[in-house]
Amino acid sequence: MINKYPRTNIFIIDKELWNWAQYRAKTLNHTSVSEYVFDLIRKDKATAKKS
Repeated sequence: MINKYPRTNIFIIDKELWNWAQYRAKTLNHTSVSEYVFDLIRKDKATAKKS
C-alpha cells in the first residue's frame, strides 16, 4: 500500500502534541501517527460534506 500513495513529510513543531498524537495512534490501533492524522483528515472531510 505504501507504493500506492506519494510520500509525505510531517514536521514536528510541538513535542507535546507529537507525544499526544503517538499516544492516540497507539490507543486507536493505528500503525503510525501519519495514519492517525490522515484518518482525522478523512473524518473532517466527511463532516464538511454533510454541512
